[in-house]
Amino acid sequence: MPYFLISLTASSLIMPIIIFLTRKFHIMDKPGGRKAHQKPIPLLGGLGIFAAFALSLLASADNITKAIHLIIYSAFIVAVGTVDDIWDIKAIQKLVLQTFCGLLAALTDIRFHIESFVLTDVPWMSVVDVLVSTAWMIGITNAVNITDGLDGLAGGIALIAGSAFAVISVIFGYTVLNQLSSILIGATLGFLIYNFYPAKLFMGDGGSLFLGFILSVCSIAYVNADRSSTSVLVSIIILALPIFETGSSMIRRALKGSSMIQADDGHIHYRLLKKGFKPASAVAVMHICAIITGILGVLIAVQNLLPLALFIIICLIALGIRLYI
Repeated sequence: MPYFLISLTASSLIMPIIIFLTRKFHIMDKPGGRKAHQKPIPLLGGLGIFAAFALSLLASADNITKAIHLIIYSAFIVAVGTVDDIWDIKAIQKLVLQTFCGLLAALTDIRFHIESFVLTDVPWMSVVDVLVSTAWMIGITNAVNITDGLDGLAGGIALIAGSAFAVISVIFGYTVLNQLSSILIGATLGFLIYNFYPAKLFMGDGGSLFLGFILSVCSIAYVNADRSSTSVLVSIIILALPIFETGSSMIRRALKGSSMIQADDGHIHYRLLKKGFKPASAVAVMHICAIITGILGVLIAVQNLLPLALFIIICLIALGIRLYI
């Protein structure tokens, strides 16, 4: 609870400053194209989320060195997104920079330790740890970014997923996971006060990439603490909505022959708008789906229901194939 309160307070105080500065320097997200808003909205709320997270982590960290490492890598991710928000950079350039950051993070021990619960005494498993962890961090980072299309959507999904990890951390006593998830929840909630429809502030790519990155780190902390195959599947289920969105988007773009990393208007939230949903209603539908997968993830973690976890993942894959192929 102290982690959450510190982060929430910091975030709530920082956001008005971000709004003032973005208006002053005209850093606004203008309407047009795939965007649902009708007037310019202050951007760079992600900087406020990151600042609140970093300050709260430094104020409460037991291991300052590891906290600083995480803050540095997070700052890099935020910087990549913020540069894209202001000046626009190519998708492939963002992906290369994210890969570089993810690889550095994995090499400095922000990674899965697969050998601890799958194999032992295999020298090359550390290489697998690094590669799998890098791919996971990049994947989840961009998966959450993809969901950032409507007021409160990506922030709400991150809040729900973070809450699921927080509940698991309390039940099992996973200290690191509790700290990370609680701080994430507070920082995100402080932002959402200004982001729910009609939004007064957008997080931008800097914010959505940051939230995805921290959620990937939360899942790594959970898997390493739990040391079970079930924890891997639970992480996938908790993050099922952004993962599902990313997977279906890649399939859809591949079938069209377009770039798999280029944005389009085929995402679930845009489909809901085309079907007549109002923005707030579309967000509510997405959040309900995220809550369902979050609750399922927690229940499976508590009961150690590996078969059910596998069944749910297979059903999600089948649903994706049914909808997009």
